[in-house]
Amino acid sequence: MKRSAEEASLLVDRAAASSAAAPCTSDATPHRVSMIASSASTSLMSTSHHHMSSSSLSSSTTKSTNNNSNQSILTRFIHARLLQRDGSLERGELTVDSVTGIIIQIRFDSQQQSLQDNTDNNIDHNQQISHTVDCRGMILSPGFIDIQLNGAYGIDFSNGGCEDDDDDSAAIDNSNNNRGGLCIHDIFQVATSLCQSGVTSFCPTMVSSSRDTYRRVLPLIRNARRQQKQQLLLQQRDNTKIGANILGMHLEGPFFDPSKRGAHDERHILAPSKGIDTVKEVYGLNQVQEKENDNDVDYSSPMLEDIDIITLAPELDGALDATKSLTQPSASERNVIISCGHTGATYEEGLQAISHGATLLTHLFNAMNPFHHRKPGLVGLLSSKSKLASMGHQRPYFSLIVDGIHVHESAVSMAYNSHPNGCVLVTDAMSAMGLGDGIHALGDMSVNIKGDRATLTGTDTLAGSVVSMDTCVRRFRKFTNCSIGEALLCATLHPANALNRSVMRERGGLAEAPIGVLEIGARADLVVVTDELDVVATWVNGKIAYDGRKLL
Repeated sequence: MKRSAEEASLLVDRAAASSAAAPCTSDATPHRVSMIASSASTSLMSTSHHHMSSSSLSSSTTKSTNNNSNQSILTRFIHARLLQRDGSLERGELTVDSVTGIIIQIRFDSQQQSLQDNTDNNIDHNQQISHTVDCRGMILSPGFIDIQLNGAYGIDFSNGGCEDDDDDSAAIDNSNNNRGGLCIHDIFQVATSLCQSGVTSFCPTMVSSSRDTYRRVLPLIRNARRQQKQQLLLQQRDNTKIGANILGMHLEGPFFDPSKRGAHDERHILAPSKGIDTVKEVYGLNQVQEKENDNDVDYSSPMLEDIDIITLAPELDGALDATKSLTQPSASERNVIISCGHTGATYEEGLQAISHGATLLTHLFNAMNPFHHRKPGLVGLLSSKSKLASMGHQRPYFSLIVDGIHVHESAVSMAYNSHPNGCVLVTDAMSAMGLGDGIHALGDMSVNIKGDRATLTGTDTLAGSVVSMDTCVRRFRKFTNCSIGEALLCATLHPANALNRSVMRERGGLAEAPIGVLEIGARADLVVVTDELDVVATWVNGKIAYDGRKLL
């Protein structure tokens, strides 16, 4: 059935509205969003501090494109199978503006003939396609998102900070105690290398550390994020590769049950006995948040804006108060995702944690009580949809380390089938990922790597993993026998949902554009994979970051 241009435009407006309103809850019903026709990316850079209606977005983006059309560099991906929110793969093509790093057009083969004229008329004569990528029938997916990465390629994110002589704008003074540890160059090295495994966004993760280490690393990672944003502006004028997007940090600890600390150093483990005050004291959080043109902010101190996720044990003294404060902050503070992990919490204590704002479970099955038919523990929350709904809450998301070592394939399948929309794949990788066998570091501890197994030296205690995200996705599909699209969702849409990043945020702009989805207005973070889920090529912000098979 053919549709008029007006009908096609209405479809886009309805789809955009549906996307903007789509809940990021783990119990949300997945839906297919058909973003058909063209929308210019530059409007996202000038969106005011409130949500625009879908119709105003459509009209304003066209105007912005016409004003800046001489700066646009468009890349069109053809002959692709595009991953949808419901896990289906739809044949079609996708166009990105490589200058602004935003997806501006999506068209499906089933609708191409009737909408051909309408969509192409929205790209004016100064916005011709600069590059065409023939995907040759392969899958075009959002880039992978790893929300728990302790390090990789010899770099440990818990290893303090060092002076970066090339950084004249450094926000912290690293000259005294940080030499020989983490530096900004190291962070960028990891970000660049991750693209070969399809990762386009990641949360640098710290294991339980000393207070001095938090005070060194958090501002260092923040400075790396700021430098990356500055490089994005330069990238609009050249082909500089900046690697995967550095998201806020995941602080895994130190508020753990000592008996469930796993590979974490027991010297740093404690309870948040004074609630949020203990959290701020341990991390050294500066309570004054950054404001535009505010020269009085102490940028050398850790800030709440540095953190995306905190993993803690909810049963500890003060933990529920801290959870409520961090997830329901005052207007002057930023909310943080609270994840339950390294915990001896019961099922009932898990319900309490969720009622106080927790929305995630860290590496399910590992470092928590096992499921028992009379004492289900946190694992029991996955099958408690009705119970939690009666309390006004959703089931939590849960992360899984699917390396074939941390969790048996049967348990992986059981968890996924209990709550498929909540499953988030993480690597939990440590510095030895990509290096091979040998003795490596994890924070202050020594780790022995043999094959895919990482253990504390001299023990059988697992100490993170050394497998890449694409490997986890392949093994996950093998273990669960799910579809290709369903496996990809666990590394794309689901982690984006867990971070509340799959829909447009209020401030707009590239940094706030949705990730984990292929939709108009989302970040052009893309990965081409085969049916075997091997990574072929990766794009970050619309620019090629890895091209293993020379698609370009």
